[in-house]
Amino acid sequence: MKALPSDRHRAFVRALYTVRPGHGANVKAAKLAGFGTPQSSPQSMATIASRLAHDERVLAAMREEDEKHIRSSAPRAIRALSHLIETPSHKDHARGIGMVLDRVHPAETQHTVKVQLDATPDFKETAQVMARIAELAAKYSVSLPSPPITIESRAIEVSDGK
Repeated sequence: MKALPSDRHRAFVRALYTVRPGHGANVKAAKLAGFGTPQSSPQSMATIASRLAHDERVLAAMREEDEKHIRSSAPRAIRALSHLIETPSHKDHARGIGMVLDRVHPAETQHTVKVQLDATPDFKETAQVMARIAELAAKYSVSLPSPPITIESRAIEVSDGK
């Protein structure tokens, strides 16, 4: 919120949380924040509100306010979840228990990855040709523009962790 250029911008962001959501909410928030004049046309106010609502600084401030509202709702959410868990007849009783257990004792998964390298004959032949080129270049004192590429092929043993 401190990154916003004026108090009116901060008031606009705060007003977004007090104005009833729906069509025209941004315009109402802009008017509450003090943007426009009493003579401003509806189209002018809509333009002002749209520019405010799409300003990166305002969006960042809205994100900041969203996080505050979500964090401040945590005690109520926990209380509601506790009430759900303590009511066995509730249709989502088992789901609530599962949510808590998933967060307290998350399920662990184990993955085994097997990597296998297959050196096809093409790779081996390329390596042999490149080695022969390097050998002939050295024999006839020819300098190559760049060092030859060497391709190494070898078998890799992979265990599956058992």
